[in-house]
Amino acid sequence: MMNDSINMARPRQHLGPTVRALVTTVAVVASMMVHAQSWLDYDQVLSPHSWLRTSNAAALTTYHPTDSSQRLLAEGQVGITTGQGHLTAPNQSPHSWQALAHVRSIYRMSKRVVARGSMVYNNGWGSQAGGSIWVQPDEMPFDITETADSTRGNIGLERYKLQGEIGVTTWRGLSMGASIGYETATYAKKKDPRHTNQHMRLDASAGTTWQTGGLTLGANYLLRRTTEGVQFRNYGRTDQVYHYLIDQGAAFGRNEQSGGRGYVGTDYERPYLDMRHGIALQAGYAHGPWSAVVEWQWLHRHGHYGLESPARLDFNRHNGNEWHLCSWWQHASASSIHRVTASWSHQQISDFERTYRIISEDGITDTEYYDDRLLGEREQDDLALTYNLQWGIHRQLATWQAQATIGHQRRDLTASLYPYYRQQQTHSTHITLTGERNWLRDNDHTWSVRLQAGWATGGGTAAKDGTYTTPSDGSTAPAEHLLLLMRQYEWLTATRLHGSVGLRWSMPLANHRLRTYVDVQYGYAHAFDIHYLDNGHRHTATLAIGCHF
Repeated sequence: MMNDSINMARPRQHLGPTVRALVTTVAVVASMMVHAQSWLDYDQVLSPHSWLRTSNAAALTTYHPTDSSQRLLAEGQVGITTGQGHLTAPNQSPHSWQALAHVRSIYRMSKRVVARGSMVYNNGWGSQAGGSIWVQPDEMPFDITETADSTRGNIGLERYKLQGEIGVTTWRGLSMGASIGYETATYAKKKDPRHTNQHMRLDASAGTTWQTGGLTLGANYLLRRTTEGVQFRNYGRTDQVYHYLIDQGAAFGRNEQSGGRGYVGTDYERPYLDMRHGIALQAGYAHGPWSAVVEWQWLHRHGHYGLESPARLDFNRHNGNEWHLCSWWQHASASSIHRVTASWSHQQISDFERTYRIISEDGITDTEYYDDRLLGEREQDDLALTYNLQWGIHRQLATWQAQATIGHQRRDLTASLYPYYRQQQTHSTHITLTGERNWLRDNDHTWSVRLQAGWATGGGTAAKDGTYTTPSDGSTAPAEHLLLLMRQYEWLTATRLHGSVGLRWSMPLANHRLRTYVDVQYGYAHAFDIHYLDNGHRHTATLAIGCHF
C-alpha cells in the first residue's frame, strides 16, 4: 500500500505549469462562489475611487478590491420611465415613455490588469413633439426647427451604446490604458413634415499614469467622431407646403421650404459630421484617508453639414474649443466618506455658411465655392460644486447619505444675417439637496428611501436685435419664430421647484452571490410665471428591476 500511495502521488508532482494555473483558477473561482458578497451596492463600492471618474482608462489600475468577492462587480437593470407635462425642452415630447436596459461591470483580472465595460439600450417614444430635428440639438452648431405648431406629432428614438476600457500596470508604477465607446441611434418623426435620423458617435482614448508614493500623474488623448444623417420626407398631400427655420440661435435665421436642394431638401440624405480631438491631464495625491484628484481637458472641434461634390452641396462649416476642469477632494474611512467635487467647463463654437454658385456647362454641373460667412457664435460656461457625505458604512452600504449641489450656467450667443444680428444672454442657478436612508435587515434584505428637493431660477435677455450697418433698400429681414424663442427662454430661465421620492428593496439569491432589487421613483417639477410652455409642471415616474452579481 505504501508503494501504491507513492506511485499515485508522483503524477501530481509533475503537473505542467498550464495545468497548475488552471487548477489555481478553478480554486479561486470556487472560493469566490462560496463566500458571500461583502458588498451590497455597485456604486457604493466604487464611490471611494476618485480616479475611476476621470477619462483616463489607465487609472483603472487604481482599483484594488478589499476581498475576493469584489474582484468582479457587475450590475444589470431593466426599467421603464414616463414623463407627463409641458415643462420640458421645446424639442421634447410632453407625453413620453422610455424603456431602458443596461449592464455594467468592473473586473480586476489579475495583479496588473483591470477591465471595465457597459452596455446600454433604450427605446423612447412620445406624442405632440416638434421643434428641433436633431437627436441632440444642444451639441449642434446651428438648429433646424419646424415653424408650425400644427405639425407636431409622434416621435420614436432608439439608442444603443457600448463602452469598454482596460488598464494595465507595466513597470514600476507605470500603467497604460485604452477605451473605446460606440453609440448609435435612430430618430424619427411620424407626421409630415417627417425626418429620419441616423446618429453615430465614436469615442476613443489612450493614456498612461505614473505613480510614486502618494503622487499619481496621468495623461491621455481623446477622440470623438459624431455623424448624423437626416432624410426629410413628406408622405401626405403633395400640394401641402412645409417650412423650416434654419436657426442660427435664439430662433433667428432663414425660412426654407421643404424640398429643393437646400438644407431640408428631400432628394438625398443630408450628412452632418463633427470631429473632436484633445488631451487630458490628471494629477492626484493620497495620504492615509485623504486624497485629491484634478483633471483638465481640452478639445478642439470642427465639422460640416452637407457633402462637397459636383452633385451635392456642402452647406456650412463650424469650429470651436472646449475646456473642462474637475477636481475631487475626499476623506474616506471604513465607516464614512466626505467628498467635495468642483467642476467648470467652457464651450465656444462658431458657425459659417458656405457661399457658392452652381455652374452648368455642356451638360456638366459643378459647384464653385467662395468665402464663408459667419452666421453664429456661441459661448457657454457651467460651474458646479457638490458636497457628499456618507456615514454608517457597513458592507459597502452607507446607512445615511446626504448631498448638496449648487450650479450655475451662463450662455451667450450672437446670430448674424448681415447686416442684421440678434444677441441672447441667459443665466441660471440651481440648488439640489438629496438624502438617503438605508436599512440592512438580519435576513440580508435591504430597504432604501431617497428624497430630493431642488430650486432653480434664471434670467437674462431673450433677444436683442440690431444691425451692423444701415440695411440697403429692398433687403429682406431675417426670419424668426417668436413662440419658439420664448419657449426656449422660459425653459432655460423660469423659476421652478422640483422634488422626488424613491424606494428600493433588495434581497440576496444564489448563496448571496446574486442580489436582485426593485426600484420605484416619482418626481414632480413646477415652474412659476409660465406663459409659453402651455403649463408649468412635469410628472415623472420610473419602475426598474435589477441585480448585482
